[in-house]
Amino acid sequence: MNNDYGEYWEKCWNEENSEELFNYLDGYFEMKSPEIDIFKENNIKNICDAASGFGAYSLALASNGFNVHSFDISETAVKMTINALKKYGMDAEKVMTASILDTGYEDESFDGVVAHAVLDHLTVSDSKKALIELFRITRKNGLIWISFDMVEEDDLKEPHVLLKDGTMKYTCGSRAGLLYHPYDWAGINTLLKDYRIVYKADKGERERSVILRKE
Repeated sequence: MNNDYGEYWEKCWNEENSEELFNYLDGYFEMKSPEIDIFKENNIKNICDAASGFGAYSLALASNGFNVHSFDISETAVKMTINALKKYGMDAEKVMTASILDTGYEDESFDGVVAHAVLDHLTVSDSKKALIELFRITRKNGLIWISFDMVEEDDLKEPHVLLKDGTMKYTCGSRAGLLYHPYDWAGINTLLKDYRIVYKADKGERERSVILRKE
């Protein structure tokens, strides 16, 4: 099954109010987290923010001293990321349009990669392809930080069809066309069974966070 992720996300980001989203950026500027500490402890310097959205994690990483490259499948999201970085005086020259399934970067381009709430918006087969791509662009002994949104009641109530792999495809309203695959820890462990997990944690009640090491 082929999915036009770009069409949905371009529509999604075009409908967002960038000024309202930018009100959240202060919370990401010089953000502190165990994951960022682990990256620093492992001498991670050059980072790729995969599917950067409105630029929150690109800002968090850049303001913590990392050299950040960013990409998103949506051209509107790319512009948002650039504006978010510029707003705080960060380097906004290394942001481009690309798919997480085919980034265009050379092998082992980065010390680390971040993909925040991305894999759970792909089919399971495409999530596996995305992981292969993220590992391809990460150097040996580099780190890949990924996160998954925890399922909420509204996620299950919104009209959707269920794909064969358990991924929900929403059919109505603002979510029409969105894919969401809810992962519990058992599902995450199955998805990541071929990779070395060096860190995993629940982040409150909304997010699960994992760091993998490329061996």
